[in-house]
Amino acid sequence: MKGIYEKISAITEERKENRRRENERRRREVFAASPKIQEIEAELDRFGIRMLNLIANGECDSDKATSSIMAENKAFIKERDRLLCEAGFDKNYLDVPPYCTKCDDNGFIDGKLCSCLQNEITAIALREANLSENLAGHTFENFRLSYYSDEYVAEYGCSPRENMQAILSDCKAFVENFDRADENLLFCGSCGLGKTFLSSAIANELIKRGKDVLYVSSNALFPILEDMHFGRTVDESAQYIVNKIGSCELLILDDLGSEFVTQFTCAELFRIINTRLNSGRKMIISTNLNRNMLQNTYNERIASRITGGFSMLEFLGEDIRRIKKLEGKM
Repeated sequence: MKGIYEKISAITEERKENRRRENERRRREVFAASPKIQEIEAELDRFGIRMLNLIANGECDSDKATSSIMAENKAFIKERDRLLCEAGFDKNYLDVPPYCTKCDDNGFIDGKLCSCLQNEITAIALREANLSENLAGHTFENFRLSYYSDEYVAEYGCSPRENMQAILSDCKAFVENFDRADENLLFCGSCGLGKTFLSSAIANELIKRGKDVLYVSSNALFPILEDMHFGRTVDESAQYIVNKIGSCELLILDDLGSEFVTQFTCAELFRIINTRLNSGRKMIISTNLNRNMLQNTYNERIASRITGGFSMLEFLGEDIRRIKKLEGKM
């Protein structure tokens, strides 16, 4: 998160600088319209210095100094406000408001991070996690169990809704125990059952808690790795993704099996999984492939590493995207 906080600091400084520049612009505009206001502003700028000097030098009682100069200052402000209105400006025109009125653009309130920066941190983290705008809106609160049938299925030993309730609980537990439990998740099941939704919901919740997350689909990742391996040019975002694969606290590899499987992709997949498991860095893999299909699509070594190092959650039921479409919600 260090890089994010450095960016937040830059944002705070930029806000202050923008406010300073806007203040200067407005002053030039007003002074051009009314030179008398410029003279008054010069007196007001000297107000604080004069009062501090009088008190510091002990030339008079601090209360008397304050009373005298404040009276003079109020007279200047009253005249300035009159001249501003006369020139067609609002009397508060020279007081440029901060971007955030709660923290006055300092970023902290009573030593605690202001919500304006918390929102910025979340926004930056979501971009750096490679989450699209749609995925960024996926949360546990938005997950609807009502899309899953509550009819008992003998083959499952439960209803699809009961199965999804258990999976939802497991996903929430994964988040709550992220720093304590050594666990990786494997989401298996047909298309449209909520695998992508819940994996991105986990990502969003962990990002809110300050965790470094990377979300990437298999069909996007492996072509990037192949291009880099063979010396082809890749853009900055692709380079960023590759650099973060090994260092992020949670790597979410979505839709495994959708990529074009080759000897190279198998080698890279094993390297990524093996390296992260050995270093204790967590992963979530989602796939439409079942256990047997994983072995047939890749090889025994990869299938063994996945099934042995991940807790398998099998998504059951009917394609909820089709249900949503029938309801007119897609």
